[in-house]
Amino acid sequence: MGKRPVIGWKDTIERAYVQKPLLHVEHLEISRTGAGASGSGNGSNPLLRDVNFSVYPGEIVALTGPSGCGKSLTAHAIAGMLDPSVGVTQGCIYYNGEDIIPFHEQRWQRLRREDIALLIQQSLSGLNPIRTVRAQLTDTLRLHRRRQMHAQKEQGQADLAPSHTASQQTHRRQGVMSRMRQVLNRATELAGGRTTPGQEAYLCSLLRKVGFADPEYILSSYPFELSGGMCQRVLLAAMLSSGPRLFIADEPTTALDVINRDKVLSLLLQLREDFELTILLISHDRQGMSRVADRVLEMTPEGRMQP
Repeated sequence: MGKRPVIGWKDTIERAYVQKPLLHVEHLEISRTGAGASGSGNGSNPLLRDVNFSVYPGEIVALTGPSGCGKSLTAHAIAGMLDPSVGVTQGCIYYNGEDIIPFHEQRWQRLRREDIALLIQQSLSGLNPIRTVRAQLTDTLRLHRRRQMHAQKEQGQADLAPSHTASQQTHRRQGVMSRMRQVLNRATELAGGRTTPGQEAYLCSLLRKVGFADPEYILSSYPFELSGGMCQRVLLAAMLSSGPRLFIADEPTTALDVINRDKVLSLLLQLREDFELTILLISHDRQGMSRVADRVLEMTPEGRMQP
């Protein structure tokens, strides 16, 4: 699974004295909020209550618990992506020392664009099936041009070497698929989906870092030509292109066999090193998460933190 720093109870206590948490959740309560309802005094039972934990820079922390205990709700609250039917009714969420719960939507969007990335279980719907991976990742780069240019300077041109298998795989597609590709390729050109050499190098670097051996082939592909796991890694690359500090992965190993689960967890360990990430893992698999997480926190079925 690769090397990782061993952070025990003593290390965590010592860290608290010398380093502030990047994320601190304090007495968080989330409830259903009907039309016009506010606060927790609307007569409804909270979906989760009194959730407290901190995540320090560079840590991998796993938040575990049974299905329905509120793990995903907590993740969505941290990213400002709660469903309109629920809301934070008590408590605070501090990111980098600032309570982010009162943020208006514009500030939430900026936070998600520049600092916090959330990979959710249903995130595959975020890819447009009739646009190439290249076009969609290029759109993402344009949104984060300032950060991307900084990364390009560090990246250099090391990843410009072409793949020898990409063209072989591309030529295998025939019939209806080939005709569909021709139409979509033309539409992409008209929409301005081309990349500069620097952007191409950076995209290839990102795709290699998330485990693709043939990034040029992936860039020229459409989501409907890729497996679900491959699409998930493409989305992961898109999120990493913005240079987030906090990466939240909601059930990243669900429905995977043991071999693929270990590959995903190993990838997260490597990405922490490559991108200096702080990672919050949401999972019901406490045993699996304990293999990579510096600390494992557990929630009860009632939506509270396990003492």
